[in-house]
Amino acid sequence: MANVVRNPATPYVAPIPGGVHDGTVIHVKGIAERHHNGFLIALQCSCSIDPRSESPFVFNPRFTDNQVIRNSLRGGSWGAEERHGGFPFNQGSSFDVAIHIKQQHYSVHVDGRHFCDYSHRMPKERVTHLTCEQGIRIKEIRFEGGYPQPGHHGHHPPHHGHHPPQHGSGNIGAAFGKFVGGVLNEMAHAGQNNTPSFPGSGPIYNPPVPFVHHLGGLYPNKMIVISGIPHPGASRFTVYIQHGSHHEPHEIAMCVDARFWFNNESNSVVRNHKQGGWGSEERTIPFFPFAQNAPFEMIILVEHHQFKVAVNNQHLMEFRHRIQPLGRFDTLRIDGDLRLTQVRFQG
Repeated sequence: MANVVRNPATPYVAPIPGGVHDGTVIHVKGIAERHHNGFLIALQCSCSIDPRSESPFVFNPRFTDNQVIRNSLRGGSWGAEERHGGFPFNQGSSFDVAIHIKQQHYSVHVDGRHFCDYSHRMPKERVTHLTCEQGIRIKEIRFEGGYPQPGHHGHHPPHHGHHPPQHGSGNIGAAFGKFVGGVLNEMAHAGQNNTPSFPGSGPIYNPPVPFVHHLGGLYPNKMIVISGIPHPGASRFTVYIQHGSHHEPHEIAMCVDARFWFNNESNSVVRNHKQGGWGSEERTIPFFPFAQNAPFEMIILVEHHQFKVAVNNQHLMEFRHRIQPLGRFDTLRIDGDLRLTQVRFQG
């Protein structure tokens, strides 16, 4: 049972489908680029790489030292480095790093051979994201096994950084857990089957912005997964689910406008619809999930009566359908101050 990503861009920053559990194996296959001092693979508690989120395990081969540095970043401080062992990497050569999650440690294999063990310094359940950076050309990332059994909710790691605790009623919290857990399980199963949901629905890597793409239909249980990085100094970016591919369409089912600073308004996410003219805006959010120059992943789930939106595995908001039938909305458009790294459709 595996979820596979092929030929992603570097840096690669994305959630780990299903989370990290005993038995999870993460394979990173790639080529160590020439003219680079090394590369870095990290298991992190969130998605930021500058500054770096807390990282229970960082694996950093360095050609300048001919050593592989292993360490953890906690509370903004690095721990004691581990450097023992050989150096199984060569510049310009391919490799396969496999990180096996064990109860007491991470076990790392390189090209099928055991290389090192690294005892847990932080709870492994806190790991949410994988990052691959610097001098690495990634050919494939594969997540295997370790998914929670159906009905098992597991441990929800504490949230750090600019993500404050969840607010609102218990129903919203329960919906959040069900939504994100269900999305991750669906993504995992999609990776196992490795079959698109409709023609042309495979992942789209590094598309240009503005991004305009046919949805292949809009209906309950459809999911749209958007990964990107807002530009340094970004003002805003916007996601539209609309009828037709025009820049100013007559009908928009949902517009999500993330504003870092726009019209004297900062750190807001404005939602609206359009049917000839714009409707009433919705602005209430429990937190602002985006940061300039920091990767994010937005998941939009279509339900019978509403859209649900999560960012970086945290439920953000709902937006009730204001126009029916949903099937008339056939286009996803993304515009503004960001670089898209991947767009994916499922369901």
